[in-house]
Amino acid sequence: MTAIDPYRTGARSVEGGTAVASAQRAHQEESHESEVIQNLSDAVQEDRYVGDLISMDYETAEVLIHDSMKKEVGGVPHGCLLIATRMKPDAMPELSDPDAQFILLRVLGSSKLPNDIEVQQKRLEATKRASDSPSNYDEDNTTDVLTLHQMRYAGAHCRILGTFRPRKNPHTELHELAFGGDIENFYAGQGMKIYKPAGAGLQRIVNHAKGESSSQPRIEIGRLRYSASAYDANAPEAVPIEMTTADIIAKRTALFGMTRTGKSNTVKTIADAVFRMRLDKDNPIRVAQLIIDPEGEYANPNAQDQGALRNLNNVDQSVKGDVVIHSLIEREGDPYRRVMKVNFYGGSIPTQNSPDKGDYDEALASLYAGKDLVNQRLLTESGGYIQAFVSTEITAPPDVSDWGTSVRYNRAIFFYRAILHSAGFAAAQGAPSIRGLFGAEIRKAMESDEHMQHFVYALKEDKLTWGQAANFCRAFAAWKGDHGYKNFNKDYLSKHDRRDWHDDRINNLLRIFENTRGIQAIRECRNWHSPTQNQEDPIQRVLDDLEKGRLVILDQALGSPDMNNQSAKQIMWRIFERQQRHFVNPRVDEDGNLQKPPPVIVYVEEAHTLLPKGNERDTTEVWPRVAKEGAKFNIGLVYSTQEPSSVQANILTNTENWFLSYINSSGETRELDRYYDFSDFTAGIRKTNEAGFVRVRTHSSPYTMPVQIHRFAPPQQQAT
Repeated sequence: MTAIDPYRTGARSVEGGTAVASAQRAHQEESHESEVIQNLSDAVQEDRYVGDLISMDYETAEVLIHDSMKKEVGGVPHGCLLIATRMKPDAMPELSDPDAQFILLRVLGSSKLPNDIEVQQKRLEATKRASDSPSNYDEDNTTDVLTLHQMRYAGAHCRILGTFRPRKNPHTELHELAFGGDIENFYAGQGMKIYKPAGAGLQRIVNHAKGESSSQPRIEIGRLRYSASAYDANAPEAVPIEMTTADIIAKRTALFGMTRTGKSNTVKTIADAVFRMRLDKDNPIRVAQLIIDPEGEYANPNAQDQGALRNLNNVDQSVKGDVVIHSLIEREGDPYRRVMKVNFYGGSIPTQNSPDKGDYDEALASLYAGKDLVNQRLLTESGGYIQAFVSTEITAPPDVSDWGTSVRYNRAIFFYRAILHSAGFAAAQGAPSIRGLFGAEIRKAMESDEHMQHFVYALKEDKLTWGQAANFCRAFAAWKGDHGYKNFNKDYLSKHDRRDWHDDRINNLLRIFENTRGIQAIRECRNWHSPTQNQEDPIQRVLDDLEKGRLVILDQALGSPDMNNQSAKQIMWRIFERQQRHFVNPRVDEDGNLQKPPPVIVYVEEAHTLLPKGNERDTTEVWPRVAKEGAKFNIGLVYSTQEPSSVQANILTNTENWFLSYINSSGETRELDRYYDFSDFTAGIRKTNEAGFVRVRTHSSPYTMPVQIHRFAPPQQQAT
């Protein structure tokens, strides 16, 4: 027997393993190369041949097209995509061949041909001959075949969008079909065939994504639509249009268009697609979404949708409760609705011995939240007396456990609650407690004033009603400026270490009575108040639902516009601050990697009422800060309005995704001409008013596409 050398055996084993690996590598490269060739072949189809290249430069191309070719491919409308190439449909070149590429063109209009004058003359003569006949000049042998053939050639003026060509990935060493947004070179004496792509080849072109976005999950939003005059969802050009999740998460998205052009439907389509990503069995993605709904269209069933976005609770048993409504409207039997009303009076003042700040904060949480809502409303008002009220801090001081401090603070809370009652806020059953707040010294001073003396007994016996408390508060505000109070306070100062009976908190609160406008403005917040509501902060409940990755709809169908706008701004600040905290204190996953803040997307309808105006330059407000810094904190912003010029320039320049429907103003479309390649489409945007017909540019796409957005269809079963 021949001895076996174990070292030689091992060597053969290694060599064998290397050979297998090499074979696998070769097979992988061959398979990948075949896929790239197939991609090129899908784009260059023989039956989609439409013409020839006449000339080109680095920006535009002129193409010769015959009428018969147009008919064969179903027409060449404005905005149509064409490809120019030297590849042959029946003989694809090697990937290393310089001809293994195609140039992507977009039709912008017609172009003059060198023989146009001659052809126009022949067309004129043919028309004259047909003018005395019921036949057209191309019928019944009115014009000879050769002349007709010459007249049926036309030139198409095209924009060069870029070049698709095979390229080796430096990381994998495998070929992939890559896109560059220009051309490397052109030859004046080199012919190229022109094709109108369709089917799989066209779908690959219109959904090409740049960079890392190409590997992200996708959501379908509609189908390619070149022309408003005709649309067939089954046509070979009506391929699906997709966005990647990287387009919408942590990005700014604008929807511009007149009323009834499909902006809301687009919002629903996007929100629906993002919501359904959690149903992916292989790669479920939960993205928190907040829709600010000024008309209640998303939160409540309506005839237009035959349901509502809220019905997404019914798409699968696993997502029951993942859509919640926060609103001022109470609906019986609606388990997914959270009532945002809050008890502006808060709970009972702590009565145990030496209660600390935590006890007060727990008892008065809803009072704090109510004061924040009042402040947001009053920020739109001018007047020093109103701003003094707004700036007054109503939260418990750190040393509230001190007896003297607690008395002063409790007194301020009493006055604040009395102001609420003056503004028409209903109080819960019971009377205000004023025990220990108004001592014998000040009651004696009140006895000398005709307007204050009739309150003295009720103060002494702690028997004020809320109505009397409101009257007392108003009277006290006036009395504090009279000599009677000033003399009392002067004497009080001398006996109490030069300390006024009142403090700045009470002073500033009572200034609200200096003009009736202050109380009237506070009164507008009553829609948010319920004396029987629990003590939770309603905005915190919104944040809690977003933290769980839910779709939250903020139903603002009730409430004044100013109040709704201010509450939306307050919620946005809280979201921004929460995401910022997650960013500076990142979570760590199982592998020790720092995590981004959890993604959240905020949808703003009627953005001109919330976002700063186009001529404003203040970048400290929450909306421009979200536009500029939101990506860092994983906040996406989707905003819709009729007028691009109404949006602050800082927000427009930071917007990555654009959905442009019908706009009838040349001034507004000129604003759009400043961005991307929109000038190719603005004439059509002014002219074609077709619901859901939108020009779409996404963050990952290198060019703009005309799209028919899918009609949103909610689950028919009503959420119960």
